[in-house]
Parts: sequence; C-alpha cells; structure tokens
Amino acid sequence: MSAPLISICIPAYKQPEFVVRAIQSVQKQSYKNVEIIISDDSPNEDIKIAIQSYISELNIKYYHNQPALKSPKNWNNAIQLSSGDYYMLLHQDDWLDSSECLSTYIAAFESNPNAQFVFCKNTAIQPDGTKITLQYLTSLLKDMGKRPNHILRANVIGPPSNTMLKKGVGVHYDEDYIWLVDVDYYVSLLNKGYEYVYLDQYLVSIGLHEDQTTVFCRNNEDVIVKENIWFAEKMGTPAFSDILIYDYYWRLLRNYKIRSIPDLVNDGVAEHRILPVIKKMLSLQVKFPLGLLKFGPFSKLLMTFSYLQRPQ
Repeated sequence: MSAPLISICIPAYKQPEFVVRAIQSVQKQSYKNVEIIISDDSPNEDIKIAIQSYISELNIKYYHNQPALKSPKNWNNAIQLSSGDYYMLLHQDDWLDSSECLSTYIAAFESNPNAQFVFCKNTAIQPDGTKITLQYLTSLLKDMGKRPNHILRANVIGPPSNTMLKKGVGVHYDEDYIWLVDVDYYVSLLNKGYEYVYLDQYLVSIGLHEDQTTVFCRNNEDVIVKENIWFAEKMGTPAFSDILIYDYYWRLLRNYKIRSIPDLVNDGVAEHRILPVIKKMLSLQVKFPLGLLKFGPFSKLLMTFSYLQRPQ
C-alpha cells in the first residue's frame, strides 16, 4: 500500500520569510508523501516569488486570493483546497520542529484507527528563541470528550498547527470568530464525538511575534468579551449548570469591568444574544464595587450564591 497523502495547509498573509521557514520544515521531513497548499491573502506577489525555488522540489499548490478572504475564512479555504488523506492547518509563522513530525502523527493514526484527530505538546517559541510549554493539564486532556466546553477554560489542544486531522472531518472554522475560533472548532469536534490522540512530544513550533492576531485581540478587549458572550449563546443555558463554566463567565464580566447590558452592546454584542443567565449574573455583580468583587473569598462566595440562583 502507498503511504497516505498529507496536506499541509498554509493560510498566508505577507511575511514571506515565515512561509519559507514553514516550507523548509516540511522539506526536511522523513515522510515524503506530502502536498503543500498555500492560500495567500497578500496584496502583492512577494510570497509567490519567495517560494519559486521550492516548487520544483516539493508538491506545492499556490493560490492567490483577490480580494483577500481574511482569517479564518482563509483557513477554511486552504483546507477545502487540499486533497490529502490527512491534513494540518499550519499557520505561516509556525513550523514542524522535528524531522519525524509527520511520521509520528501518521503512526499515531495507524495505532488508533478510530481517532479523527491527533495533536502534540503545545510549545511556543518567543522571538529570542525561548520555549514556552503551554499545556500540562493532564486531567482535562483525558476528559475532554466528556467535558468539551472546558476547552474554553484552558485550550490544552493549542493552536491549529498542533493538530492533524483525518480527511472527512465535518467541522469548519466559524468565520465570525477571531479570538475563540480554535476553541469553538475543538469544542465542535468533541461535541460530534470525534476521538483524539494526544502526543506528549514537542513536534511543532508555534512562533510568537507582535503582528499576530492574538496580540491584536489582547489589545482589543472588546473582541474577547464579545466572542465569549457569543460562545455562551452557542453553548446554551444548560452549560451553566457546570459551576466551572459559570465561574469562568463570572470572572470574565468582573475582570473586564462589564457593569451593564449597554457595556456588552458597546462591545458589539446584540442584546438578543445575551443569555438570561449572563444578565442575571451581571445584575448581581453591579450591586457591588469592583474592588470588593476582586477580593477572592468574597467573589467566590457571591459567585456560588449567584450560581444557586441561576435561571434554569
């Protein structure tokens, strides 16, 4: 039997040096049955020019999007253009660190035929080369299938570049999201019952830099608040019977100083998308000064009282 085809899907935008680094990391793989899909949102042809020397050596399919699709629509486009038996969404600023990365993923699928996705240890690289391991919550890693919504509390799967999926997985990235787009995707995978394998190995490098969407969102708190409230609507009221989910939203409102429904509307949330449980939570918090709400024992006690009084 021939080796299965792996599609490495790279949604690109400017910064051709990052795209070249990602391609080079694929080139050094011991596993060779690979296609590289580049879906380029750049306003120019800098990336197309930068990859020319690799086209004769690798199976590269380049697509220039005019007008730009923008993330995460560009992510979905790159995946839809792929034809592999397995695929990875490799962001342009990330790269395959180990030469055995792809073969390790394939071995995991072969050893676990029911698995629909495999992911590795979530390790980020700062611009100075410092490594940051972002996950070691073993309890959540084991129980994600039973508690999918807890990915919201701690995204132990990590960025999409950590993950290889089997062809035919019926989940797409929600194109309304920026901040929670990967969390929403993983929760959807788990809610559909897709099985997974976690590789406790450092195989993929997640590059950190100041131009990332993550940095943009952290500097624009309204995006974080808005998307969390949207996600609450998607989960629905029953999700708040889990006190850890309830506590997550209690702290979200408190920490981002949301004091009224108009505050949420100003952050871009249509009022009809705010669940009654969120409104009830907010109506209690607003009765107390923020300084007191941030006092741990008091906040925890008040949250517990609020949880017991929550709308069903």
